[in-house]
Amino acid sequence: MNPVLCPPILQVAIVYSKDETLAEIGKIQFWRHRIDVGHGIVTPGRNDTERDVAYLSLPEDMTGKRVLDIGCSDGYFSFLCEERGAEVVSVDHVPGLPGKPGQHGFRVAAKLRGSQARFHWLSVYDMNKIDGEFDIILFLNVLYHLKHPLLALENVYGKLVEGGEMYLKTFFYQDFRYGKYGFDIFRKSLCRFYEKNELNNDYSNWWAPNKRCLEAMIRCTGFRGVCFLARYSDRLYYKTRK
Repeated sequence: MNPVLCPPILQVAIVYSKDETLAEIGKIQFWRHRIDVGHGIVTPGRNDTERDVAYLSLPEDMTGKRVLDIGCSDGYFSFLCEERGAEVVSVDHVPGLPGKPGQHGFRVAAKLRGSQARFHWLSVYDMNKIDGEFDIILFLNVLYHLKHPLLALENVYGKLVEGGEMYLKTFFYQDFRYGKYGFDIFRKSLCRFYEKNELNNDYSNWWAPNKRCLEAMIRCTGFRGVCFLARYSDRLYYKTRK
């Protein structure tokens, strides 16, 4: 699948001067997302968020929707949903994430953009600490970082309204022949466990299910209508609902 890459235009009300904006950006040593913060300045992130937007096909109009962005990182998707009319709650809590809670890139970007999205330094295992339910939950590049992925999926399911949608992107384990044939050659649900830093030299990576296993995990935690959206490199994209 080759999406048409149409970078969303993230509008920003300019409140700070150009020098003030650059100074704020410089407070963060590591940016994941490229975010427009005014004056034509974009944060120096490395993630290809525009490609993700194209693959995910998020609703263009989110007016009146509540969105929960789990693993929001610097907040690109939170701000995108907010711009499309949603009320957004954003959470992140990754051990080893650069920056202390008060120095997280999200807080700087939200300040510069004048965002109303509410950020919580919170684990996916503590979703009960967030009030209410959500129409849309974004669960992007989080699952393989978790020791307890099934518990996490159950917690995500519990925060959706009936009929609500989850958008998921994750790393997946593929048999070396997957790229040639397009399916897991063993035709079984398999999940690879990483004890240390075997995956990308990153100690926060724990599990990599194959495609069949990932879909089974989603179904077994209650989700319906598991819709495969795309595969790009070693990532899979899904939309599903409660």
